[in-house]
Amino acid sequence: MLLQSLVKLYETLAQKGEIERSGWNPVKISYGICLDNDGNIDRIISLKQKTADGKKEIPRPISLPMPVKRSSGVASNFLYENSTYLFGYDLSGKPDRAAKALQSCKEKHCEILKNCDSDAAVSIKKFFDHTVENVQDKLLSCGCTQSMVDEILGKGANMLLMPLGKYPFDFDEICRAWDESYANSDGKKGICLVTGKYDNIAVLHPLIKNVKGAQSAGASLISFNGSAFESYGKTQGYNATVGEYAAFAYASALNKLISDTDHRINVGDTTVVCWTEDAEPAYQNLLYSALNGDDTVSQEDLKSAITNIAQGKTVNWEKVPLHPDNNFYILGISPNSARLSVRFFVRNTFGKVMQNILLHEEQMKIVKPSFETLEHLTLWQTVSQTVNPKSKDKSCKPHLAGDVLNAILNGTNYPATLYYGVQSRISAERKITWGKAAIIKAYLMRNIKTIPKEDLTVELNEHSENKAYLLGVLFSNLEEIQNAANPGIKATIRDRYFASASSTPALIFPLLIELAQAHIKKISETSRKIYYQKKLTETMSKLGTEFPIRLKLEEKGMFQLGYYHQTQKRYTRKEEVNNG
Repeated sequence: MLLQSLVKLYETLAQKGEIERSGWNPVKISYGICLDNDGNIDRIISLKQKTADGKKEIPRPISLPMPVKRSSGVASNFLYENSTYLFGYDLSGKPDRAAKALQSCKEKHCEILKNCDSDAAVSIKKFFDHTVENVQDKLLSCGCTQSMVDEILGKGANMLLMPLGKYPFDFDEICRAWDESYANSDGKKGICLVTGKYDNIAVLHPLIKNVKGAQSAGASLISFNGSAFESYGKTQGYNATVGEYAAFAYASALNKLISDTDHRINVGDTTVVCWTEDAEPAYQNLLYSALNGDDTVSQEDLKSAITNIAQGKTVNWEKVPLHPDNNFYILGISPNSARLSVRFFVRNTFGKVMQNILLHEEQMKIVKPSFETLEHLTLWQTVSQTVNPKSKDKSCKPHLAGDVLNAILNGTNYPATLYYGVQSRISAERKITWGKAAIIKAYLMRNIKTIPKEDLTVELNEHSENKAYLLGVLFSNLEEIQNAANPGIKATIRDRYFASASSTPALIFPLLIELAQAHIKKISETSRKIYYQKKLTETMSKLGTEFPIRLKLEEKGMFQLGYYHQTQKRYTRKEEVNNG
């Protein structure tokens, strides 16, 4: 399903003229070798482009014949290469290998251009008839600076053959020769598992580049590089009969998606891309705005668009109609040694994806402090609740962000590591922020089926009979009594007893209640004494005469939720009194 979806995307982009045609691919080129009619080097020019800030020059991506996939063997690209293949320059102390590389390059160009007799094609073929004895002197005599020579010979920069001083793709005959060679490449034929058509089977699949954490040269989505992965005597790509066209198409489409920094997000160790069958970027823009927020539009407009699409209505976004029944695809991939691992692949209608995002936001709703302006937590703000705020490294645990995103988009259970991470931070920080409380509520609501949904409310649930929740409420009341008896106290019972009270209440609460009675005696106002005593009596009457010996992990979350709700209610009441 994944490969078929990417092939369809490629064909849609190809119809729009927004992607390379079969057999061609953007290649980063640093320099051009301008040739005369006899194949002599006329001059060498820089083809680099400046970065966006204009501070440095980088290789320019140019549409050229598909790169070969090299491991340790010798295999030449067509029309471009490094100094080892073009001049036989020994870059790594292996002169025999350099000689083989030059011979491979010559044979490839002569074979592909054997039936071409145009001046441009002849110029390229004659280039390989000339022997360069001293490559460095030759480069300097052709207009190269010493820094250019160092990059070409020392760093293996890619150089492009430019017959008659022009780009080779400007000559139709050369392009046709490559297209025919690519289409008629030798190899075993079979039924492609992706297209269902008879085609040459791709032995090695194209590399996928720009995946965060993967090798800079690119990594394979599909590969068989060991006997343990092979079967029935088949080697490499013959174990999964994907045709060369399908391999090129899916890799080209995926590389285009990943190279588009406006429509690619890195979520922890996972690179996430998404698309629709009609390749309309407005769908991507709305999804990213929904997940990460968008300062360019109002929250009201964004929420309205998401809600209407979730309800099955067509919405105009960026002057483009977005249809809720349009198929939408979301792919998360992460590096795994030399290959790429598919972390998740979501295929659903766009409307259903928006429904799942709304469900997540609804379950994450919780009462917030009055000063808080955020409507809801973004994906990054959610996973950051598991990170030590004082740590220099603000990244969450590997896989966590991708797992959370997958749960949001599919409407499935949140990963347990999100809940455990929040529990760990609460134990270390001894306080519950509204973000952590929101995660606890959403996790319990979605993952724990034994807790009635009516117990998991946005604000204080005064009718709850859940013992763990009531214990949290009681703990907040006890803390309030301590603060009333000791105004300005720096360390409260929360700092000393919160973790143990939420784990072993039977051991801690009798001590805290006895302490509260002493605190009530210290309060001078009789009316306040009666008020606090009444609150304790009301809560404890719901709890009964015995406290639980130990709370389970999900009950601990209910305890924390009860504490947060009651504490937030207390602060809200205090603000109302002060403002009244």
